[in-house]
Amino acid sequence: MTHSLSIRIIRPSFCWFMFVILAGTLLRLAIAQRGYNFDIASYRIVADIMANDGNVYQETQRYNYGPIWFYILSFIDTLPFPISDPLLSLRWKVTGFLSIIDIAIATCLYRWYGLKIATLFFLNPISIIITGYHCQFDNLAILCALISIKILDQNASIISYKTLLGLILLGLCLTIKHLLFLFPFWLAFKNTRWRDKLLTISIPYTLFLASFLPFLAKGGNGIINHVFLYRGFANAPFWHGVAPEVIINKIPIFLLFVGTLLVLGLFFRTKKPLESLYLYTIVLVIFSSAVANQYLAICIVAISVYSNFIYALYSIAGMLYLLASGDELHFSLFQHYLGSNGNSGVIGYQELVFLLFLGLVLQLTPKEARTKILHLFKKYSLCLKQEITAQIKSPW
Repeated sequence: MTHSLSIRIIRPSFCWFMFVILAGTLLRLAIAQRGYNFDIASYRIVADIMANDGNVYQETQRYNYGPIWFYILSFIDTLPFPISDPLLSLRWKVTGFLSIIDIAIATCLYRWYGLKIATLFFLNPISIIITGYHCQFDNLAILCALISIKILDQNASIISYKTLLGLILLGLCLTIKHLLFLFPFWLAFKNTRWRDKLLTISIPYTLFLASFLPFLAKGGNGIINHVFLYRGFANAPFWHGVAPEVIINKIPIFLLFVGTLLVLGLFFRTKKPLESLYLYTIVLVIFSSAVANQYLAICIVAISVYSNFIYALYSIAGMLYLLASGDELHFSLFQHYLGSNGNSGVIGYQELVFLLFLGLVLQLTPKEARTKILHLFKKYSLCLKQEITAQIKSPW
């Protein structure tokens, strides 16, 4: 009787989860029909190099990551598909693959936290657009990181076989895409013994560096110039919007970025590993020396777990930006309000990063103070609504 009752309780939640997965997947595939951008053309070049047994790091400048992704591209490219055009075929395969990765992340969140947080992630418009249209594979690195840190979160006290497995997976995450390039230091700050600190730092970085060895003889210059020295567009929206000009002129933005993340790693050293991972992905986007469209999705798992109304505003504003962006969905209706080319105007990276920063401040604010802030916000909103209503009823 107890068993059947538990099934009846669980089944509605699972049914809703499956509905969310279906709806989110269809939205990603629908967005994919809008077209593709520069990254897919780069993927086609990489897949062709792999098909001819070439060295990606030697033959193109348009690949800036570890080798795992180009092996995945090579495999995906060989799968049969009804579209004959090689570019479009690869484009749809990548969208499908990344949608499966999003489903895997949503499944983890559903198992760990429940339906609400899984839904907030999988139906987040930024996540949908970046996977469906942009086809960047940050979500693959995030999935690997989630599994890695979940293992470490459950075995955080001492170095054991399970923690070694977690650190190996973290190295795999770096090899996919080095989003978490400073996170081993965040983990090391939590250790009390120097041996554990050294293992926590050395294992992920050793695996990351070792992954380049097979390509070093002919592609060494490409690895150095296009992976390790690659910086992207140094737009640094937070720093240019907040930091005094004298600081920006004296200190390189990249050093400000790295220094800030290391200091925050020390500040958050008492947090559990999984919570630290979520915080890392948020501060990575906020303080980054270079922000591009796909970066906006890096923190979506974290802001789903720690949802608040400012994070919701970030998701809405990010959706509007990506709808208008010239290298995203480029809808002319939204471009009219967001700038002629969709990359500047009312909403841009500075506004989005600042919203994310405010959301983080609210997240880290103690619960009692947060309750007071929300109460004041609701009170102010009600007063504003009453004032607007009064103005409409008696405009003179």
